Amino acid sequence: MKTRPPLQLVTDPAAVLHHHSEPVKVFDGDLRRLVDEMFERCVEWHGVGLAAPQVGLNLQLAVVVYEGHRFAIANPRRLSEAGEVDAQEGCLSLPGKAGLVRRFEAVRVRYRNLHGKGVVRDFDGWLARIVQHESDHLQGTLCSQRLAPGATFDPVPEDEEEEDE
Repeated sequence: MKTRPPLQLVTDPAAVLHHHSEPVKVFDGDLRRLVDEMFERCVEWHGVGLAAPQVGLNLQLAVVVYEGHRFAIANPRRLSEAGEVDAQEGCLSLPGKAGLVRRFEAVRVRYRNLHGKGVVRDFDGWLARIVQHESDHLQGTLCSQRLAPGATFDPVPEDEEEEDE
């Protein structure tokens, strides 16, 4: 078993947030332990999703923790999408800021689970938004780069801060 220091949140402008991540190739106990720690940090940091680049790891891996849903995705690829919707979005790696982000309302995604098995799953609503947000991290794209036309990414007053993705 490899030992590594506890996961730390990486914030912009860290280079790892702006690069295409490497695919996960080994699905073993080390990966499962990493995912367990990512789940813990996601909850601790009040997020609804956390991608490996956000903890400084160059891997196509993310976790989602939202309204009773808790799962990990590796090497995701969007197969189809439908509709568009603009909604306020923030990011753990862009603390204290948010903006109106345009995303697909529904997506079909192919990814690998923690055992390396291929999964095809449909997501809609906020869960679709979270999966797209985390998948973007794996491609080096931040939500501040997906703003709706005319929108800005601005500081959020402390009394209005919500859970970040």
